Amino acid sequence: MKRDVFDLLGSYTEESVELTGDTPLSASRIRKLTMAGIGQNSRGERPERGGRNIIRSTFSRSLLIAAVVASLCCLTAFAIVYSLRDAARADMGVSTAKPIPEWTEYEDGGSADGEAEGTHASLLATMCSGQQVYAYFEVSPVPEEIAAAIHSGSTSPLYEWDLSGISASGCGYFVEQTGYDAEMQTALVKVSLRGEELATVGQLELELVLTQNLKEVQSYGTVMIPVTESESVSCPADEVVVNRKAHFEMAWRADFPPLDIPDYASEGRIRRISVFAGYIEVELETPDMSQWFRESNAQQAGLEDERKKEVLFCNNWIISVNETLKDAALNYTDGTHDLIAELPRDYAAAWQLDHDYVDTEGKEIQVYRFIPKQAIDLSLVESVTVCGTEYSFQEVDENLF
Repeated sequence: MKRDVFDLLGSYTEESVELTGDTPLSASRIRKLTMAGIGQNSRGERPERGGRNIIRSTFSRSLLIAAVVASLCCLTAFAIVYSLRDAARADMGVSTAKPIPEWTEYEDGGSADGEAEGTHASLLATMCSGQQVYAYFEVSPVPEEIAAAIHSGSTSPLYEWDLSGISASGCGYFVEQTGYDAEMQTALVKVSLRGEELATVGQLELELVLTQNLKEVQSYGTVMIPVTESESVSCPADEVVVNRKAHFEMAWRADFPPLDIPDYASEGRIRRISVFAGYIEVELETPDMSQWFRESNAQQAGLEDERKKEVLFCNNWIISVNETLKDAALNYTDGTHDLIAELPRDYAAAWQLDHDYVDTEGKEIQVYRFIPKQAIDLSLVESVTVCGTEYSFQEVDENLF
């Protein structure tokens, strides 16, 4: 059953996140993420999750002089391409010295011409990871004043990058400008896509457009994106997540007047932890919504609207999961570790609920994801520590899954 729960984070407050400047939580950016929704809930069979799953492109004198002249003329262009490509690597946190399998670079890959003469988009690189795809494009021409307005977030007029069409209709997306070269009037545009379909399709097709005040003013053509193989590491877990009165009050007070209920403890359990290059995922088993309403005494709220019940139910577990995992750590093979919640991210809540895996009509696995700004090198990941317990990816017997 498809659940649209993008409004479930209204009650969540994260004081450690800097909210100044450009943020994907602006109204215009939320519009992009929610237009298509996240996934069509065409569940079918989910990809098998093992311990380390591989879900995985002699000259004459005159000719010589001509070649030299041509190379000098192209020098600036080659430098621009390199600088944009390098900017894409820096944005995703990858390098040629330490490549990861999920990162792929293209030479004039998937290039397309727009409807207007001279407009052009070319695929520079992708990072494909499970149900996520990141694609970086070189787009031209983009006037300097427009690029500056996009970078600054100016709303007068409001210029934004968007997609006019995408072949994976069930995917959510976000488009942003991450670099620009004024001399060549060329922008580096990043498209972030998320959806179940991305784990199975071999390619995507999308059309990059520039909008002004939410209306399309320029198309840069339709580009093909190869969806390459990716890896993941996964292990079973058994960690208790408790939902209590304090969590209920945080979820409730955002939308309703105060409600006096006794303290309670409703238990869920984290059953699996997985790490992909693009995100960290936990699977949480919770009581069904009816059982939770009884345990929490929330029935005294008198909510009749099923939608409001669902929002309250999901909001409670979002808060509980984020509290339980606030000290969770990603451990590396060199003995170092990172607190997951302190890794750079775009969103307020560290752990985001994936609504495609929520079924409030029965005891169901809810899926939560931490989505970092930059890629994770899986070859360096050894284990995850949750509530003091270390869950190792190195000791999992793949034959068990």
